[in-house]
Amino acid sequence: MCFSPEADFTAGILITGLGVATLRRVRTRPELVVGVLPLLFGLHQLIEGFVWLGLRGQVSPEIGNAAKETYIVYAHAVLPMIVPLGFMLLEPDRRRARSMWPLVALGLVLGLYLLWQVIAFPVGVQERARCLDYTTHTPNDVVIGVLYVAVTCGPALMSSRRYLRWFGLVSLLGVIVAAIVRIDELTSLWCLYVALVSVLIFEHFSRQRAPEPRPG
Repeated sequence: MCFSPEADFTAGILITGLGVATLRRVRTRPELVVGVLPLLFGLHQLIEGFVWLGLRGQVSPEIGNAAKETYIVYAHAVLPMIVPLGFMLLEPDRRRARSMWPLVALGLVLGLYLLWQVIAFPVGVQERARCLDYTTHTPNDVVIGVLYVAVTCGPALMSSRRYLRWFGLVSLLGVIVAAIVRIDELTSLWCLYVALVSVLIFEHFSRQRAPEPRPG
């Protein structure tokens, strides 16, 4: 598949629609953080569409730069803070929920550190072989990458809910494949991939809200 602003806008619209449908199935506050993820992923892809347009001179530099900064702040800083917290809040098994607390704390520290990195230092982006290559000042890329994957995939893998575990597993496989195939474009490729597998979060809430079959 070739990536382009059209691909990002199309994926963003579809996933945003899925996100709205997912939110309509959220009933309690502890469900809200995970329930809003598909919508945030969809909006994230729409924002990247404007990054493309900024690079091609089809929108003003101010809009392109704002889209780039918003995209990278969400991908690098917001996700590691909210994902482990959301899965911990959603976990009904207290023992499993307690075991997620270290990842919640790690996600908060990592997210704040990466937020400082992308705010204090310049963020670059360039089109390369039909993908976007984002560059930041963050040192120790391998260590940071391993910690990032641990906090964004680990809590889902620890969940007692089947479709949420699948979300964690598929996301983990996606980041491995993306790193092997296009390591320089990992941020862009993996964020799109995770957005697409948000259907598993939708499926979880759909089954949670499905009426039980009547006896007889």
